[in-house]
Amino acid sequence: MMKINRKNDYFFKRVFGHEDTKDILARFLTVVLGVPIEPDELTIVHTELSPEYLADKASVLDIQVRRSKAHEKYNVEMQIADKGNIERRLLHYWGRGYTEEIKEGDDYSSLPRMIIIAVVDFNVFEWRDAAKFHSVFRVLEADEGVLFSDALEIHMLELPKLKRQPLKDNWSPIECWGLYLNNLEGEAMEMITAKEPMIGRALTVEDVFVKNDEERRLYELREKGRLEFENAMFTAERRGELKGELKGKQEGILEGMRKGRQDGIQEGIQEGMRKGRHEGIQTTARSMLARDMPLALISEISGLSVEEIKALK
Repeated sequence: MMKINRKNDYFFKRVFGHEDTKDILARFLTVVLGVPIEPDELTIVHTELSPEYLADKASVLDIQVRRSKAHEKYNVEMQIADKGNIERRLLHYWGRGYTEEIKEGDDYSSLPRMIIIAVVDFNVFEWRDAAKFHSVFRVLEADEGVLFSDALEIHMLELPKLKRQPLKDNWSPIECWGLYLNNLEGEAMEMITAKEPMIGRALTVEDVFVKNDEERRLYELREKGRLEFENAMFTAERRGELKGELKGKQEGILEGMRKGRQDGIQEGIQEGMRKGRHEGIQTTARSMLARDMPLALISEISGLSVEEIKALK
């Protein structure tokens, strides 16, 4: 049988983001948020992506959910590729989703709590506790830790941190879900399914998924887009950075030698390296432009403004 990558965001959305799988979503939210949530409390906001965009890794496949009973809105997503600035991007997603909830004439009290849950396949933070993979962020007063507002809350599940841990028989519910998403198999999968029966339900959805030709085609489109994106980024970064830094070092040495002083050489090298890195970034941006990647995404990754990127054409 076809082996599924559960980190594929099209598959992730199919398991957690459909009307017929709200029981799975409700259990996942219960475990992550630490509050009991029933499926009938949830309303999924359908944000389907047209098939022609599935091969574009720049597009975002997220799950937007309202829980009217608690006056809350959730945005759940899987991020495989580390495109940089994940913290700012999550704040952007939060702000966009939050402002969508108020209309002209509405009172601000009508705004719900907006909670982001990001499952990421890369490390973002280093914690004192090496086993910690689930983190929760809120806005607190710096000195006394007083909560500014409960309207903003961001949860991050860093899947690679689970790989550092040995298998054990006392996994917590949230670790079980993290291991499931980390493509766990075999006897260990049976162990976590025994602890979290809803994972067994997810495996049933998975079996149906792989037997559906259309679902499998769309999944493979998404995998192709991801692999092409990662390859493009790796190639562009390596070519751009190596070329830019080498040129920068050479220019810096020459500039320092012209000054004729040791401190001039050092300053020249540093300045040249700064110029070289900038040129490396520009080379990376040109490579992404050549692949017709969106300007906004190139700007987010490179740190260049949209106007600077347009000038590279």
